[in-house]
Amino acid sequence: MPDSDTGDSGEDIVEVNVGFDGDEGRKSAVENSAEVVREFGSLDVVTVRIPQSVWTELENHPEIRYVEENGQTGS
Repeated sequence: MPDSDTGDSGEDIVEVNVGFDGDEGRKSAVENSAEVVREFGSLDVVTVRIPQSVWTELENHPEIRYVEENGQTGS
């Protein structure tokens, strides 16, 4: 799990891409997020901001293929 910024609540929040299979995987990613950043209509991927404490829970979900930190491009 990568390091991240600390939000006002004191809990570490990280922006991640979550690849999922099925409605339950998508639902879990969205419901466990602090914020939905982006949903891709043609891909089974969402970009969300999650507490780091949720990362492992999402990775272990049977309908989630991957959880990876969202990379930043440009400046």
